[in-house]
Amino acid sequence: MPHTNRRVFIKQYREGMPRPEDFGIEDCTIAEVPAGHVVVKVDTLSMDAWIRTTLTPGSFHATAGLGSTIRALGVGQVVESASGAFSVGDWVFGLLSAQTHALLPDAGLTKLDLSNSLQPRDFVGPLGVTTGLTAWVGLIAVADVQAGDVVLVSGAAGGVGSMVVQLAKARGAKVIGLAGGPEKCRFLTETLGADVAIDYKNAQVAADLAKAAPGGIDVFFDNVGGELLDIALDHLAPAGARVAICGAISQYGDLNDVRGPKLYLRLAERNAMMKGFVVSHYAARYPEAMAEIAGLMREGKITLPEHVVEGIDHFAEALFVLFAGGHTGNLLVRP
Repeated sequence: MPHTNRRVFIKQYREGMPRPEDFGIEDCTIAEVPAGHVVVKVDTLSMDAWIRTTLTPGSFHATAGLGSTIRALGVGQVVESASGAFSVGDWVFGLLSAQTHALLPDAGLTKLDLSNSLQPRDFVGPLGVTTGLTAWVGLIAVADVQAGDVVLVSGAAGGVGSMVVQLAKARGAKVIGLAGGPEKCRFLTETLGADVAIDYKNAQVAADLAKAAPGGIDVFFDNVGGELLDIALDHLAPAGARVAICGAISQYGDLNDVRGPKLYLRLAERNAMMKGFVVSHYAARYPEAMAEIAGLMREGKITLPEHVVEGIDHFAEALFVLFAGGHTGNLLVRP
């Protein structure tokens, strides 16, 4: 049967930060479902920084074509199936994109295991590839966090940062979170359990960091880049520190003018390591990550508060909230 799909698409490219007029909204009809495909009613979309990189030509994540639906990962429920792999009623995860209904090949979807009281939204939250699994991979597979480490997290009040804070605490580390504004700093210490929160908008970050970590930082999980990365490099522990580069949202305003750190020589001076990572390169370790995170969820040691934007028509608005850091916890859109 036909399905009406409302979608948000790209009308035009722009140098620098996109604007609302760069996006359009339209209704279309899914009339037929080819063999090997399903129609998914989109339930929840994850608002992630990588989406920004699809809106500019030449980006790492492959530029989305003009007129195409804005890409986003999400969870939803199969409402029509021409596939032997999925049945109507199955919950799935995949690149559902900014729309209410997605017609997709079955090869691009993963059926959700909702045993052990898990909910579909957990898979764009604590167990999400771009949230919990990204945090686990960067902190554990890349930075090899150890009990007793001093861990610094930038963008600590966002979806990934919130997970890093809690995973590091669960592993026995001392955690210092960087966030913008007193409300976010209270969130870090009172809700997530960070040992120290530094307000990078209103504090003397370098001085406060030196006070919080007089022996230096053992692990820096960076979501922000820019000046904060240089400050962190200047406060690395004397030997063996690890820097995991997850992203650099402070640099996403103009992807043609991304600036690297000035103090990279601190890595050599302090026998430290800095490594960037893409979570999908560690897919073999997803089961290990999911088992640890799910266990911590059952123990009440992991929480990921949500900032939910309702309605697919407000998808672009949610993007601007993301770019401006105007959310606390995990930013989601529910079509």
